[in-house]
Amino acid sequence: MDRIIIISELYHPEQNATGCFLAGIAEALAQEECSVSVLCAQPSYNQRGVKAPRNEVRNGVTIHRSWSTTWDHRKVLGRLLNVLTNSFSISFSALFSIKRLDRVLVVTNPPLLPYFVRMACWIKGAKFVFLVHDVYPDVFVPLGIMKASNPLYQLLSSINGSLYSSADRVVALGRDMARLVIEKSDNKAKIDIITNWGDVDAIRPAPKCENDMLRDMELSGKFIVHYSGNHGRTHDLESIVRAAALLSEDKDIHFLFIGDGSGKAAAVKLADQLELKNISFRSFVDRSVLPTSLNASDISLLAFKPGMAGISVPSRMYNMMAAGKPIIGIVDDTSEVAAVIREAEIGSVVPPESPEKLSICIKELKDNPLILEEKGRNARETVKKYYSYTRISQQYKELFRSL
Repeated sequence: MDRIIIISELYHPEQNATGCFLAGIAEALAQEECSVSVLCAQPSYNQRGVKAPRNEVRNGVTIHRSWSTTWDHRKVLGRLLNVLTNSFSISFSALFSIKRLDRVLVVTNPPLLPYFVRMACWIKGAKFVFLVHDVYPDVFVPLGIMKASNPLYQLLSSINGSLYSSADRVVALGRDMARLVIEKSDNKAKIDIITNWGDVDAIRPAPKCENDMLRDMELSGKFIVHYSGNHGRTHDLESIVRAAALLSEDKDIHFLFIGDGSGKAAAVKLADQLELKNISFRSFVDRSVLPTSLNASDISLLAFKPGMAGISVPSRMYNMMAAGKPIIGIVDDTSEVAAVIREAEIGSVVPPESPEKLSICIKELKDNPLILEEKGRNARETVKKYYSYTRISQQYKELFRSL
C-alpha cells in the first residue's frame, strides 16, 4: 500500500491553526487508498500540559508522538528548547520511519525540522513535499532581529532557497508567498498554491444580538471591532490600540481582542497607559466556542507589521469570512490578504502603522450599515465557493496523486 507521512511539531490535540490544519490534511488524505501516518510532538502551544498518547489511530491516521520538551513557547528560552528537542526527536523518528517511495509532507515550523526531513528523504529515496507556513529567515526582518543586508541573513536565505529548489513540491498558502518562494529559489521551486480553509459548516453567520459572549461581557448593543487569534510580535497590534484611542469619544464602538501571544503584553500595557475604556482583552477560547467568538463582531481585523507580505498568510481570515464578517486588513498592499479583500469586496485595506487611517475606515463602515452587511454577505459566499474544506482538501489529494 502507498504511504504518506506527515511531519509537524503540532498536531491534534493542539488547537492552534497548524495543529488543526495538519489534522485536516492528514484525515483528507486518509480517505484515499493509502496509509497515512503523522510524526509530531506533544502539545506545547494552546494545549500545553495535555499529555497525548504516544501512539494512537485517529480518523484513519496513525499518530506517533516523539519525546520533546513543552516549555512555554512565549518565552524565548522555552521556545528555543522546544525547537531543538522537537527537531531532533521528530527527525530521529523520521529517519527510521521513512521508506523508499514514501510521500512525505513537512511543515516549516520548527525551522530546523524541514532540513533534517529533507536529508532523510534523500537518503531513503522518498518524495519531499514542503508546506510553507512561514518564510525563514525573512520573518526576522519585520521583527527587527536581522537586517536583509546582514551576511548571516543572506546565507540563511540562500540555504532556504536551495531547500525550496530541492523539494518535489512546495505548497504556498498564497500568491504573495509563492512569489517570494520563487524569488528565493531562483525560479526553480515547483509551486502549488493551496490556501487554508474556513470551517463553513461549523461557523455560520449568527445574530450579534443573541451572542452569549457579548452578554457575559456586558457589551451587548456595542459596535464591536474584533481582533481574534495569535497576538504575535509580527502583528501590528499597536495600530489597533491607537485607533481605539482615536475613536474613544464614540461610546458605541468597542474593541475586543481574543487570543494570546508574545505581543499581547505590549498591547495591554499601551491600552493601560492610554487609559482606554473601549478595549477588552480575553484569552484564547476553545475551538468549540469559535462560532460564538467570531460572531461577536461587526468588523474583524487582520493586522501585520510592514514587510510581512509573502512571509505569512493568516488562516484566521477564512473563518472570519465563514462567519460572514467584513474584514479590515492592516497589511501590505501586495499581500494575499489585501488581494482577497479587494477581489471579493469583503472589506477594506489599510497600511500597517496607520492608526489614523484605520480609525477613519472603521467609522466609515460603522456609519454605512448597508455596505457593512453587503461586505459580510460577500465574505460568506466567497469562502463557501473558494475556501471550503471540501475544495481545499481535494487540492491536497490531487497534489499527492500527482507524485
